[in-house]
Amino acid sequence: MGNWVNFSMLWMLTGSPVAAAAILLMAYAIADWYTFGFLRGVAHAVADFQRGRRLRLVLLHNPHDRKARADLGQILISQRRHAGAIEVVKPLADADPHDVNALYLLGIACLATGRVDQGELFLTEVHKADPAFRGGAALLELGRHRIRRGAGAAVEPLRAFLDIYPHHVEARFLLSRAHQLAGNGSAATAERVRCWQEYETELPYQRRRDRVWAWRGRPSRPLLYAAIACCALALLGTALQRSGLTSSAHAAADVRSQTATR
Repeated sequence: MGNWVNFSMLWMLTGSPVAAAAILLMAYAIADWYTFGFLRGVAHAVADFQRGRRLRLVLLHNPHDRKARADLGQILISQRRHAGAIEVVKPLADADPHDVNALYLLGIACLATGRVDQGELFLTEVHKADPAFRGGAALLELGRHRIRRGAGAAVEPLRAFLDIYPHHVEARFLLSRAHQLAGNGSAATAERVRCWQEYETELPYQRRRDRVWAWRGRPSRPLLYAAIACCALALLGTALQRSGLTSSAHAAADVRSQTATR
């Protein structure tokens, strides 16, 4: 409803539905760029799909290309095709048990397919072998999946991660959820406050990346913004309806006056 109201207003102002649609799409693109980045996510998904097809052709001709196999496994994980990712990445770990990237991808895929023990074992080995791998991503993934399973044991890996990266907004929010699952309400509240404080001190490009987690950590603001937007759309809709009724009344009066004159 709100989109149609905006489109109608722009159509009235520009006199062209094509120009109104172009302006509306441009406004949405600009707003998306400075907020959540959904359009960037769609663009990345399309690029990954095309790149995945090329990597399959490469592996079809050269199954021993480790880089192509690792890249394809990463793409399959981003597409949530975790069973296929295990089939693609497993030969890498079989050929080199010390391949940290292969163990990391296997750990994520195993956790997503319900193989919890294997997944946690792989990610733990990654952290032991290289704690700085991908910015401590192994500990962060352990915390994420434990929270999804509703396990309060997510506190331990998230605390260890924050000891190394204390300004990570997502980890702060996840730690608050972990404390909540563990029944520690005061610690959960303190971490939510810290999550928002870390977000407020970030640079603009970091805020665009972490805005979702910060707003989830302090949900009162987006709800307030949504309420204001709904009120504004309701007022615009009422104004447009009144203007339409007024114009139709004027048109009817003109028709009656012309009939009476005749």
